[in-house]
Amino acid sequence: MEPARETKIDGGTLAIAVNGAPAGTEGFEVRRVGDEIVVENHVDMTVAGQAVRGRGELRYDAEGRPLRGVLAMSVSGTAIATSLAGGPDAMVATVKVGEAAAKEQRATGSIDVFLDSTSFAHYAALCSSEKPRLMAFPGIPVKRGAVREANGARVVTFDVASMVALDVYCDGVRFLALDVPAQGLTVTRTGEEARVTALRKKPREKPALPEGLVELERTVEVPAAPGVEPAKLGCSLLVPVSHRDVKKRMTKGPERALPGVIFITGSGTQDRDEDTYGPGGLKLSIFRTMAIELGKAGIASLRCDDRGSGASTGSLVDVTLRTYTADAAATMAALRAEPAVNPAKTGIIGHSEGAIIAPLATLTLAPKPRALVLMAGTGRPFDVVLDEQALGAMQRAGMAEAEIAKEMAKRKAVYEALRAGKPLPTDLAPAEAKAWSTDQAWLVSHLRHDPAATAAKVKRVAVLVAQGALDQQVAVADADALEAALKKQNKVTKKVYPGLNHLFAATKTGDISEYAAPEAEVDATFLADVVRFLTANL
Repeated sequence: MEPARETKIDGGTLAIAVNGAPAGTEGFEVRRVGDEIVVENHVDMTVAGQAVRGRGELRYDAEGRPLRGVLAMSVSGTAIATSLAGGPDAMVATVKVGEAAAKEQRATGSIDVFLDSTSFAHYAALCSSEKPRLMAFPGIPVKRGAVREANGARVVTFDVASMVALDVYCDGVRFLALDVPAQGLTVTRTGEEARVTALRKKPREKPALPEGLVELERTVEVPAAPGVEPAKLGCSLLVPVSHRDVKKRMTKGPERALPGVIFITGSGTQDRDEDTYGPGGLKLSIFRTMAIELGKAGIASLRCDDRGSGASTGSLVDVTLRTYTADAAATMAALRAEPAVNPAKTGIIGHSEGAIIAPLATLTLAPKPRALVLMAGTGRPFDVVLDEQALGAMQRAGMAEAEIAKEMAKRKAVYEALRAGKPLPTDLAPAEAKAWSTDQAWLVSHLRHDPAATAAKVKRVAVLVAQGALDQQVAVADADALEAALKKQNKVTKKVYPGLNHLFAATKTGDISEYAAPEAEVDATFLADVVRFLTANL
């Protein structure tokens, strides 16, 4: 019997970058072998501190649907062997991690594409698909969205599991590039850099400062304390131009001291505008947008780069809620020391994790702030919120119910161990144990914190609890819990905004995949409500 005839279809090298910094390469080759299409790849990259090395072969049928394959990877020294079998209508992945026993994962339906998280050559299959909706292994819905065409190429946006938006660049069926905007990840075919650069969306610019307002650079000193490493935070004080050169605090006249607020960002490393660093990522400039609107209303504001980022120094090792509470308290002290600001008329705006920290900081401050704006803050235990997020993600990723139940039980055991200060469960795979150990001090501080109990200790403060009705990270139930805890001793206003997501931007679904949409903007009604609330209470 003669061997099947082979014909090379495509091949090349992909350059991988994260936030604009080179992260590695992936070589690939596409061949036709008889009635099958074979994609071979070899990858060498470092992403999120994980060194990934490996080779793979994936075979497709004539319609471009995956049939079988073998992937041999090493992730930070841990071997991961994956074999695929069964074809598109009954695909099974057998995965062996290190020395652990191999585990099977079965598709929950017919599979159109296989997308592997440790390589990118397989995304080339999306260039040949015209289907409006695909199914990736094990049962992940992939929706085909907008298409842009220029210079003989096209850019197709795909939504994967309502969690991640992908921009795939194609020249016919030839794969040119891949962007994952929310993660700042770019994959570009070598030799096509200029062409792809011309096709890429221009970065979103930060909002311009209107005439009549000025930003002044400031440095906030965070002193060392038990559990707190010292830091110097790079910050911006935004005030009306009339208060640019104020040297002495005035109680009357056009230069009289202004009310003021500080901002506290959400989880993850962000700049003072609450944007992520580098290309891609989140670029709504939520805090800068809010600061401008407050400045127009005569309210000063101080916002800072997160410690260890941007213009801020300080260690990110073993940071906890105590660390970030100390940063917030130091920022408030700096705001109150400004001659242009009335120290008796100050408030705090916190978003997401920042809305958890704001009540903690309030309890350490004397005098207390007059007003708090809590944006998408949690009012329930942290593990409850994390589990809701994980459950939604696993369901959208098409995992079988039995697998989901097993994973949720494992998460519960991890939470119990961490909360009690015990070792992680021994049945975790090395990669899982490493993931849970990353930022463990921070996670433990949240697991041992009761946000509702903390909120109940806050007294005689005006509070705006703001929540997007379509927020998929923090539920309306959290706003309800915060309101119930706070209203015992405070004047509380709760607002749930229909059609807004976790970023307080208009959304169709609330899906995380919409966060990086170029048209996303902080909602005008929400902004007006914040200005009105702080004007009335400061």
